[in-house]
Amino acid sequence: MVLAFLLYSSHAIFFNNLYKLYSNLESIYIFSMLSLYPMYYIYLLSLTSSKLILKQHLIHFIPALIFSFAAFVMVLILTPEEQIIYVKETLINRNLKGLNLSTLVGIKGLIFFLSRAVLIPQVVYYLVNGIIIANKHNLQIVNYYSNTEGKTLNWVKLTNIAFLLISASSISLVFIGRGYFVQHEASLLIPSVAFSVFLFTIGYKGSRQIQLNSDFSDEETATYLSETKKDQTKLLKKQLVQLFEEIKVYKNSELRITTVSESLQTNRTYVSKLINEEFHMNFNEFVNKYRVEEAKKLLLENNLDLYTMQHIAEKSGFGSINSFTRVFKTIVGTPPSNYIRYSATRRQK
Repeated sequence: MVLAFLLYSSHAIFFNNLYKLYSNLESIYIFSMLSLYPMYYIYLLSLTSSKLILKQHLIHFIPALIFSFAAFVMVLILTPEEQIIYVKETLINRNLKGLNLSTLVGIKGLIFFLSRAVLIPQVVYYLVNGIIIANKHNLQIVNYYSNTEGKTLNWVKLTNIAFLLISASSISLVFIGRGYFVQHEASLLIPSVAFSVFLFTIGYKGSRQIQLNSDFSDEETATYLSETKKDQTKLLKKQLVQLFEEIKVYKNSELRITTVSESLQTNRTYVSKLINEEFHMNFNEFVNKYRVEEAKKLLLENNLDLYTMQHIAEKSGFGSINSFTRVFKTIVGTPPSNYIRYSATRRQK
């Protein structure tokens, strides 16, 4: 958010015709521009890991440091008159053919355009990898938690795709040049609103994201069918089913796979693979299947005469009515309220 503020401030200075001040501060603009996407990438990593070590990711900021330092050195060398010429001829009039690399103004222009060229692969790399991080995180979540509400990063995929489109549009505007926006100030609303909405979205979603401290690393003691006798696997499968059908552990809204593995006296990776390969679903789906069946039974027995929908959701093991409705509709194909009417109609027939 600080980097975004610096970018907005730099644009405000430029479009208020404070060209000398902008030229002096352009190194800050370049650093912010080339650091924004790496910082967003690290921000996503921080949401998925409680052991994030920032020192390991300093390499991502090397382009920003190199180009901003080069721009800063040029500011120290250029005269005030040359700085004004640079802004008007290079940035506004986009006189690229007139760039004379034997002059200081031409070298500064080259630094600027190279920094924009670096931005293009940055956008693709960090946003695509952001989606990969989110998908990997979500896969770990559904195999660890029975209640994934507020824990998954489903919003990242849609946000990154939107941001990729916005960034592609913005990069295309680079080729139009700032001169166009200087002459058509109202057109600044388009990129400004787009980026503002995006920044608000990631800030809002990030603030609501639950920080997880669970260790999702693979357990060294994990074994499965190839290393375990078939009869042992069959016995564990039977014990797992009993745990859910007789003890009904799924009624615990915060049930985790570690709780199940401890009850079965084995490790969680083994239980996860058992569910994945024997029942062809992840842990979250496995638990929700039992919860939905419990909810269906309660809905038909009570028909909402004795219990509210909220109570039925809680009795079935769901963390909230929103989660209950969403999961029920996904598995059954219809919302809980419609299920009651549909079942009543079938009984009458």
